Amino acid sequence: MDITDLFSIGAVVAAANLVLGLWAKSRIEGSIKHEYDKALEKVKSEWKRTDTLLAERMSAFKLLQKKLISIRRYCEAHRNSESGSEFAARPEDLETADSKSILTHWTELETLLDENLIFLSSSCNAIFERLRNQLSLGANMELWLTSDAAPEVVSSKASGYQAISNRVSECIDALFKDLGFPNET
Repeated sequence: MDITDLFSIGAVVAAANLVLGLWAKSRIEGSIKHEYDKALEKVKSEWKRTDTLLAERMSAFKLLQKKLISIRRYCEAHRNSESGSEFAARPEDLETADSKSILTHWTELETLLDENLIFLSSSCNAIFERLRNQLSLGANMELWLTSDAAPEVVSSKASGYQAISNRVSECIDALFKDLGFPNET
């Protein structure tokens, strides 16, 4: 074997190493790219799911907030009629959507809560439960007021409506907190 044969063999071995190295490199890069593409697709699908969920949640929270604001307007108008303020909204100034009894507001709110319960955290749900209790008292108060109510029921009417308004504000704050927004009510 002379030196040219050694160089020829060395060149063939080097070429084979180069080809095998390039082949191994492309296989590893392909495998990494495949794993990366799978992970990227998983992240994209999770983002899409999260975006859809957040859009649905935002829609549900808007409906709940709209109903809560309607209840608060109703209570404030009735409270204002007791205070005698000339410039504040009174029950006769309310729009038709707001001018409903507490029992009707409560029934509508319950329907919305039943339909959107999945979007509420347990702490938010507990705050809504306190509002339910207060609305129950308010509905009973309004029933008493339509009958020959005892004077103490009439005199505590404004504070009953104020208590409901306070619970409504707590619920709105809880909705903002659930969404991760600062409460600005």
